[in-house]
Amino acid sequence: MLVEPKEMGVAEITARIVEALKRDTSLSNVIVRGELSNFKYSGPHAYFSISEKNCLLNCVMFNALYKLGHRKIEDGTLIKVYGSIRVYTKRGTYQLYAESIKEGTDYGVLYRKLEELKRKLRAEGIFNKPKKPIPQFPKRIAVVSSRTSAAFRDVINTVKKRYPLAEILLFHTGVQGKEAVRETVQALECADSSNADVVLLVRGGGSVEDLWNFNEEQIVRKLYEMKKPVITGVGHETDTTLVDYVADLRAPTPTGAAEMATPELLEISGIVQKNFKRLLSEIGTLISDSNERVSTLHAKLGSFSPKRLLALKMQKVQTALNDIYRFMATKIERSVHNVRRASDALKYAKPVRTTEVFPDKVESLWKMTKHLFLTKMDKRASEVMRIKGELKLHDPNEPLKRGYSMVFKGNSVVRTVTQVKMNDLLRVIFKDGNVSSRVEEVKSGRE
Repeated sequence: MLVEPKEMGVAEITARIVEALKRDTSLSNVIVRGELSNFKYSGPHAYFSISEKNCLLNCVMFNALYKLGHRKIEDGTLIKVYGSIRVYTKRGTYQLYAESIKEGTDYGVLYRKLEELKRKLRAEGIFNKPKKPIPQFPKRIAVVSSRTSAAFRDVINTVKKRYPLAEILLFHTGVQGKEAVRETVQALECADSSNADVVLLVRGGGSVEDLWNFNEEQIVRKLYEMKKPVITGVGHETDTTLVDYVADLRAPTPTGAAEMATPELLEISGIVQKNFKRLLSEIGTLISDSNERVSTLHAKLGSFSPKRLLALKMQKVQTALNDIYRFMATKIERSVHNVRRASDALKYAKPVRTTEVFPDKVESLWKMTKHLFLTKMDKRASEVMRIKGELKLHDPNEPLKRGYSMVFKGNSVVRTVTQVKMNDLLRVIFKDGNVSSRVEEVKSGRE
């Protein structure tokens, strides 16, 4: 059954929360461990926060100057705070009311050791090594981790989901304990000597002590010496170890490391399809441009073809004949006109004289007309013969009739031996057909 919600004011619900905290006696007498941040004095009191992983707890210490003896604790220090959890009703927040602060004996030593090693390695330039590129499409991925760890399972699941084409090579090692450092160094050496394209150093989340092996100098130096690119995925996003500084790429988690090492297969498929469509479009454009160019060349070739040249010559011959016909018609028309004019003059001339002279005039006129006609005809005939000679010179079949042949390489006429190479396919045209041949020998000169 659904319980009917109860209406309460802010003061009432805040009072209920206060009472609930009071009933949990463990929160009234607690030691909280974490990393100090934002420490500051305000009058005699101190305000600060402590954090662990991705969790933050605000703290206040009243009369801190007296309790701490004016001691200021530096941010980043790992501490243990004794006090009680209570609600600050004016802001509606809970916080730790601290009574004492003590640097954790184990945390403090580890933290100082970490800072000293970090300064030493930075001074040597270990952290400044140029980063190696991560392969975009790895064939084999080496994983340095425990075979039974959740981190290794996360890597397998992520790679299978994103990029199942890649092969996973496991180099087993312990991830904490006394022997873990030596085993991790050996596993990294083996991974670096393998045929893998990239190496993943992964470990799930844990406390500072759990992740401390990844701050050890031996492991950091081994990563610095490796030839293959390395991706680290140690702990959670808020965890940072020294191996992250020297790795070629740092991932927030083991799953993140697997994601950074592999492409997304669906994304690759989309990119391939996009590029394929673009390639088809470019090929279509090239084909279209080529067809247009072929059409242009074909049109140009037609303008220089023997058939067109013959047609032009025949047109000139026809024009010459038409000129001859027009010339003859003009001459005949003039002769007729002269005859008519002579006939009219005959009517007014003396009969005897006209009879005597007329035949001579007619004969003279006929001879002159005949001479002019024959002269013009000879001139036109000479021009026709000259044009026929030119046509014959341009006729590609004439050399073939005399026993010569024409050689083509593709669509081009072979005019010199320098155009021919060994194994070229040639087409030889004769007057009555053609043959295809393969070049077996090429000689220059007139051998």
